[in-house]
Amino acid sequence: MQLGAVFDALANEPRREMVVRLARGSMTTPEIGRHFGFTRQALNRHVGILEDAGLIRRTLRGRVHEVTLVRSSLDEMAEWVSTARDACYIPGTGHARSESRAGEHR
Repeated sequence: MQLGAVFDALANEPRREMVVRLARGSMTTPEIGRHFGFTRQALNRHVGILEDAGLIRRTLRGRVHEVTLVRSSLDEMAEWVSTARDACYIPGTGHARSESRAGEHR
C-alpha cells in the first residue's frame, strides 16, 4: 500500500462514502452504481482509483464484480495518522507543540 495513493483516493467525498458503505459489507459493482447514482464510466473510475490505492478488492462472480473493503489498508493509514498526531505533543507532558516552537522539543 502506498500511503499517498490512499490519501489521494480518499480526498474525494463519493469515494470516502463508498469506503464507509463497504465497511458494512461487500457490494457488487451494479449495486454500487445504483446506490451512488454513478454512470458505468464514473463507477469504473472510482472503483479503479480505490483498487489501485489498495483500499478495495474486486472479485469476479460470474459476470459481475463483487467489491470488498481491504481493512488492513485502513489500519495502516490509521497507524500513520496516530503516529503523526502523537508527534504533535511534547513527550511526557500531554501538551501540544505550538507551530512556532515545534522544533525546540525534538
